[in-house]
Amino acid sequence: MASVSVSVDIDAPVESVWAVLGDFDGLPTWLEFVRSSRLSDGGRLRHLEAIGGAIIVEALLEHSDTQRFYRYSIVEGPDPVSGYEAKVSAQRLDANRTTVTWASRFEPLDAQNGASLIGHYEVLYRAGLNGLKTLAER
Repeated sequence: MASVSVSVDIDAPVESVWAVLGDFDGLPTWLEFVRSSRLSDGGRLRHLEAIGGAIIVEALLEHSDTQRFYRYSIVEGPDPVSGYEAKVSAQRLDANRTTVTWASRFEPLDAQNGASLIGHYEVLYRAGLNGLKTLAER
């Protein structure tokens, strides 16, 4: 299994960060690569359309407002991976600072693509977390 983990510190209270991050349908507001999101199956499936037109379907596995995290898996998408599971979480540093982490693990369908897939997800997560940081610190 390959794994990726990216974190960012945000100068904003954890409650306001989680209000944005914790919305399973809100990814387009802070990840520039996602054009739209639509929920189905009672909010358990997220259908994303990427800027390039790719469709990604993700299943919500667990969501906790009290612990401020959710876990999801990719049900279908263009990336050559299997067993993809990710977790996004927000943790209070102090009254006005929050650490957000986006981490995943997955199996590359071709082991030779492992490093490039890790790099792909690192870029994606960093862009999303930087977008979230900009939004939350306004």
